[in-house]
Amino acid sequence: MTLRVGATAPPGPPTLHAPSVSGTTVSVSWTAGSGVAPTSYVLSAAVTPGGATVASVPLSGASVTIPGVPRGTYYLRLTAVNAAGASAPSNQVTLVVP
Repeated sequence: MTLRVGATAPPGPPTLHAPSVSGTTVSVSWTAGSGVAPTSYVLSAAVTPGGATVASVPLSGASVTIPGVPRGTYYLRLTAVNAAGASAPSNQVTLVVP
C-alpha cells in the first residue's frame, strides 16, 4: 500500500493578466492554471522580453499590489508552485511604470 500526501504533479501554468499602474504602485492579478491546485506563486520580472530575472517575489492568492516600483519597462511572468514542483511559466505581460 502506498500513501501519498500532497500534490502528485505540479500545477498547470497560470494566466497573468495585464497589470495596472497608479504612480509607482503596480497591481497584478492572475488566474490559476488547470490541473492540480497551486499552494503559492512566484512573480518574476525581467528588463528584456524573455530575459534573465532581475527580481522575483513569492506570493499567495490571486493578486498583488506592489508600491514603490522604479520607473521603467518590465516583462512579467508567473509560476505556480505546489509540493510536487513548479509549473511552466505563465504568459508574459509588459509593465510600464512611467
